[in-house]
Amino acid sequence: MVFPFIIGALGLAVGAVAGTFTTHAVGEKDRQAAKYHRKIANELSEQYAELEQRYYELADKSQRQIQDLIRQKALDEVEKDCLRLALRLQQHLIYLMADIDREPSIYALQSFREAVDITNEVLCEANEELILIPSYYYARNKVRAIQQQQLINSQNQQFISSRFDIS
Repeated sequence: MVFPFIIGALGLAVGAVAGTFTTHAVGEKDRQAAKYHRKIANELSEQYAELEQRYYELADKSQRQIQDLIRQKALDEVEKDCLRLALRLQQHLIYLMADIDREPSIYALQSFREAVDITNEVLCEANEELILIPSYYYARNKVRAIQQQQLINSQNQQFISSRFDIS
């Protein structure tokens, strides 16, 4: 009589031990799976952090490149404006030279020399060739301006003498 009870108890004990082993095995499987998933999650988090850092580095680099391009574009526009200004100044110098050739004066020659110097400063800043005016241009027109001024003074003297001559 005790024997079925012992066999039942033994069966129950074996079942409990088997259940414990099974539960332990299933639990161990779940723990291994959880450990694996944590490992994968950690790796993905690290990769995400690296990608995010790389993204911000590339975004910063891109912004610097954009700023450099904007600065270069602005410099190109300034250079273009300087060249336009230099061309306009050269054109006005040509007109001034023609006026000086028609009617030379010391003041016009001085103004012309200053205008050439200023235009050459602009051209120098733009790394362009300077305007070179031969020295004989100044000398020739200075002589003409002095002769013309002497002629005008002589005519004025004659006019004044003839107006006030009481003979």
